[in-house]
Amino acid sequence: MHQDLSRSVREGDWERLTRWPGSYLLMVLEDTGRLTALTDLAGQFPLYYTRHGDRTVLSTLATAVAAMTGRTEAFDPTALAAYVVCPAVPELVGSRTAFADVCRLGPGEALRVGPGTEPPERWTYASLEPDGDACFEESADRLRESLVRATALRVRNAPRITSDFSGGMDSTSLAFLAADEAASPLDAFVYHHPEAPAGDLEHAQRFAAGSSAIRLHVTLGEDASLPYADLDARAGADQPDPAAAAGARLRLRLTDIARRGGGVHLTGEGGDALLGAPPAHLGDVPGTGGPRRLAHDALALGRLRRVSPAKVAHRALRLARTPMDRALSDLAVRLERPSPHPPQWLDAIAWWPPPGVEATWLTSRARRDLAELAVERAAQARRDGVGPSPGTRAVLCELRDSAAVQTRLVEAARPFGVWTQAPFLDDEVVRTCLSLPGPHKADPYTVKPLLRAALSGAVPAALLDRRTKGDYAGEDYLGLRRVVADLRVRLSRSALADLGIVEPARVAAALDGVEWGLTGPFPALNRLLGVDTWLKRRRGGEGAA
Repeated sequence: MHQDLSRSVREGDWERLTRWPGSYLLMVLEDTGRLTALTDLAGQFPLYYTRHGDRTVLSTLATAVAAMTGRTEAFDPTALAAYVVCPAVPELVGSRTAFADVCRLGPGEALRVGPGTEPPERWTYASLEPDGDACFEESADRLRESLVRATALRVRNAPRITSDFSGGMDSTSLAFLAADEAASPLDAFVYHHPEAPAGDLEHAQRFAAGSSAIRLHVTLGEDASLPYADLDARAGADQPDPAAAAGARLRLRLTDIARRGGGVHLTGEGGDALLGAPPAHLGDVPGTGGPRRLAHDALALGRLRRVSPAKVAHRALRLARTPMDRALSDLAVRLERPSPHPPQWLDAIAWWPPPGVEATWLTSRARRDLAELAVERAAQARRDGVGPSPGTRAVLCELRDSAAVQTRLVEAARPFGVWTQAPFLDDEVVRTCLSLPGPHKADPYTVKPLLRAALSGAVPAALLDRRTKGDYAGEDYLGLRRVVADLRVRLSRSALADLGIVEPARVAAALDGVEWGLTGPFPALNRLLGVDTWLKRRRGGEGAA
């Protein structure tokens, strides 16, 4: 480690320092007073900074940077609006955060701060572009080695280890890998609400029953753990947290884990982002697989999604020919004239899914500000030239979101004596998965084919055959209907309205629709409530954790 540090400082090869096991934020302070910081590849451990006078203030917490520079109530309304309406377009706000003028050092980025008064230097040390010559079989072998090593290191160095065990491919596979290394049966946890089953319990029990190395615990949901219950109970997150809506459920799960000893706890976070196939990957198929592959995938997906295969192929070809700057210009138009209808699956075969009904919640000024920002970003994209393909970009965005989820989970679990770990977000695993072009790890008829190939023989075959995921929408509906009157009152007093971001009456109309049996815009509502809860705590004077 010391040799790597000395060599990196001498040669300026900072990426070498990101090849150590795990995932981490690294900060190197040289004798000259120069500081160099490097984030992990997923963005699980961000760094926040701002200029204050002629100095640079930085911290792992945005709230700390804001507190040290007098910005605790200086919010960025445009960034907050983008967070609610355009979460899949991080290019809109770039490094901006919920605090005005507080910047975030993103995934795979580095920051250099000199001893003098000059502004910091920022750059990307890892672009994570796929390797066109990468081989599927070799990538599968590397992924298996990476995951086995990631779990083994944690088991061997933790006095106690537990794991999620949803019965899905990601967390359950990690649990089996960890159990192979553990000296005693692994305590594993699955969540189940009897009134709104998500579909995980049956699979988890079946897989656990086949292994004496797994000791399964079922955390039972209750009325008090439903979504939207007791929104303000949790300690404040550093940045707005859409999971605040399900905070009661998370606290119940963490309490159950802590009751059995706490310690290191494995999650499958990151698996979906790295190993799934977002619809945008179809825009990469014409260039990597050619017409035959596009026809095959369009026919298969058309049948599975019950849409016209011709429309699937048309959307894929249109996406392949659409540069990002044009997509940003189209987004500006969509923000100025939002559609009242929710996007369909076909609409996601794009650089990003278009804004849904939540765009109508914004005030005219907020929509105009976002649209103007989209126009600015379009001009910047034209100047920057070629960037990642639509599929690669979509995976990187999902990876960033997944890392943010894990960051907030670590924050929430710390008071319980639980240290959550996400091996899929380790730098070595991220590099392995992203080196393979998206179309090479996508198959309409196979869920996560790269993971399936990597772990064949290492985990139960039936686990790798599961095609479904747990669906918690039933809990969302149940929880919302029980507190809808309280939510209307809350939204009428929301700081989001005070900042000129949303029109509360328009959000309330969406709540009315859920009561009448219409499909609920739960992801957007959860983002909005996450911002509302965060603002309420900040305005209440809560400082940095």
